[in-house]
Amino acid sequence: MGDLHKIKYGIIGKNLDYSLAPEVHNQFFDAYSIDGTYDIIDIKENQSYEDVVSILMQYKGINVSAPYKKPIIKYLDEISENAKNIGYVNTINNVNGKLYGYNTDVEGFKGLLDIHHLNARGKSFVILGSGSIAKSAIFVLKKMTKKITVVSRNVDEVIDGATIVGYDQLHALQADVLVNATNIGLYPNVNECLLTKQDIEKYEYIIDLVYNPVFTKLLQTGVKCGKKCISGLYMLICQAMRSESFWQGFDMESAVKRVYAQVNAIEKNKGKANIYIVGMMGCGKTELSKKIAKATKRKYIELDDLIKSMSGLSVNQLYEQGGEELFRQWEEKAIIKVAQMKNKVVALGCGTVLKERNVLTLKLSGVVILRDRPINDILKDIDLTDRQGVQSKEDVIRLYNERYPLYVDVADYILPYGDIDKDLEKILELLK
Repeated sequence: MGDLHKIKYGIIGKNLDYSLAPEVHNQFFDAYSIDGTYDIIDIKENQSYEDVVSILMQYKGINVSAPYKKPIIKYLDEISENAKNIGYVNTINNVNGKLYGYNTDVEGFKGLLDIHHLNARGKSFVILGSGSIAKSAIFVLKKMTKKITVVSRNVDEVIDGATIVGYDQLHALQADVLVNATNIGLYPNVNECLLTKQDIEKYEYIIDLVYNPVFTKLLQTGVKCGKKCISGLYMLICQAMRSESFWQGFDMESAVKRVYAQVNAIEKNKGKANIYIVGMMGCGKTELSKKIAKATKRKYIELDDLIKSMSGLSVNQLYEQGGEELFRQWEEKAIIKVAQMKNKVVALGCGTVLKERNVLTLKLSGVVILRDRPINDILKDIDLTDRQGVQSKEDVIRLYNERYPLYVDVADYILPYGDIDKDLEKILELLK
């Protein structure tokens, strides 16, 4: 079927070369066999009412980007309660020539917090920016946070649930969570960052709602400082799939993770991000990692070897000197170091996922693949010699039950254990 007969969707905005929206929605169309196209539509700020309406009527569904999320409202027949409360529309559904407006950024931000298990209740937030994305985040946060401080150029603005300060006060602020809701650091200005390392040290979490690049300068600095860092890519996918739910007429919750996995892998591969292999002891992480490294011409790293080179002590020596706590401290330092690298294949220890900071850093800096071997198969041939904290098969079962849900949570892809060469083929196809 030619493009003339496809259902048309798109995004209106200004200077949208950075946008991943076409990539996201086209991945969705491919995954669910929807005969649609997705266009970038440049709207001039001085275009007439008639011109804008004429453009909107050509499309079944439209996403709206800055600076048009507020001005577009006057062209619509009806808007949702969320859109009324926030004052911005980012999604339009054309139903038989009647234009309905929605705000899906609220669902996007909530989804971002949920997928990363960030409980905002009782926490304090500093949000950079006071535009539509910031106001959507505030709408989600204001009933459960301890305090929200917004850093804005417009200090006279009033936002329900937040205190407004100017950028001249930025370096004096501190809170539990920092959220960048500006375009600072967005492609092509990837080296821009408002905060110094001294600023970032004052926060526990760093959330950058910029999604291109995924691993921004702000987040890179946050990882170096040992902070829990979260990219805005998942928010983009959540709000996009919520848009699709209006356009397609059914719930898109199941599509979010599927499309996220695809777009995440594409964007990570563009940036030559690392590949992390995670799983229980006895699942063959080392052997598979070496084969992937050879096939993809990447360098292979065994995390335990990196820990040894950084600490000057073997795993056994670290346990002898300070127990598991000392080992985990060095493991965390090794994760921070490897996250600064690119194009590596890393075999992780089976307990690397125990710390939230490690999990967030892995998800941010690479593609995580779980080699999923059933516990009964592991028990058949596992060698318990020199395995710290494991002296019996009962110990292995206990660790498996504790850690398996964490493996599933961190993994971008779950690869059932099988023939090593066939598993390699699956991964190479996946990485394409």
